[in-house]
Amino acid sequence: MLHRIHRRTLHFTLMLVLILNLAACGSSATSQAPSGSAGQQSAPVAASQDGKITVDDALGTVTLPKKPERIVTMDFSFTDMLVTLGVQPVGIADDSSPDLFMDAVKSKLTKYTSVGSRYEPNIELISSLKPDLIIVDINKHKNALTQLKAIAPIVALDDFQADYNQMLKNFLITAKAVGKEEEGKKRLQEHQAKMDEAKKKIKNASLTVLPAVVNPKGFFGHSDHSYSGSMLKMLGFTDPVKNDAAYPQLTLEQLVETNPQAMFLMPTEKVTIVNQWESNPLWKKIDAVANSKMYTVERRDWSLSRGMLGSEKIAEDLVKALGEK
Repeated sequence: MLHRIHRRTLHFTLMLVLILNLAACGSSATSQAPSGSAGQQSAPVAASQDGKITVDDALGTVTLPKKPERIVTMDFSFTDMLVTLGVQPVGIADDSSPDLFMDAVKSKLTKYTSVGSRYEPNIELISSLKPDLIIVDINKHKNALTQLKAIAPIVALDDFQADYNQMLKNFLITAKAVGKEEEGKKRLQEHQAKMDEAKKKIKNASLTVLPAVVNPKGFFGHSDHSYSGSMLKMLGFTDPVKNDAAYPQLTLEQLVETNPQAMFLMPTEKVTIVNQWESNPLWKKIDAVANSKMYTVERRDWSLSRGMLGSEKIAEDLVKALGEK
């Protein structure tokens, strides 16, 4: 009898030890989870489920509740940046003229709604598109910011007064805002490789080069403070204007004094002030004219589409005109 009781007691004791060990293991696993690998992996999952995007723009910090899907761009440059990233805007301030898009941008665009002028966009039409992001210029659209913010979150960029380096920063801000940050970084590397290749082909072209917009009323040089002028400087050319303003208006006499060795003219119309100047003897005193280094280029490529595609077209035109043969 005592022998049977002893065996039962021993069996009960062993079962109790086993249960306590299992309980201890379970308790240990649970208590270690927050500080162990399982706890560390939970944070990124929560972040991805949150879906918010935070960017620093020209006005400060902007937090978007989610990756935007319906985007309105308020200038050609922002459209250049979006289509480069494979993103289609639903609305664009295109001055009601699709012909102002450079070919490389237009070929990537699908259906969109024109919201009118870049300077006086149609606010009601923008609202009707139900955007979840509007990309604006801090200078052009400063008077409409309050109205636009009431429609959707905005990302404000320093674009109209931007030089080439600022454009690159704007591209990365835009890429992050639309949830394409990694794609943007990769595309920027590809762009820089293209610029390096262009530099190699024009490295010996030590010329003073002036890009300029010309219309019937004036000649507007683009100094190295402007987008196209600063890009030429980056590629190794010298700015003959040496003006603190980005777009100084020049008289014929001032242009003769500046005396660029090459000029890239961006006409807004078929007949411009240059047609008047060509009959003036002073015109032929300019080195660019005397040495037949006058080139006509598209304003939509060189001035309006300030993005990856616009910059690469400028480099392509420069290599073609002034590169080593």
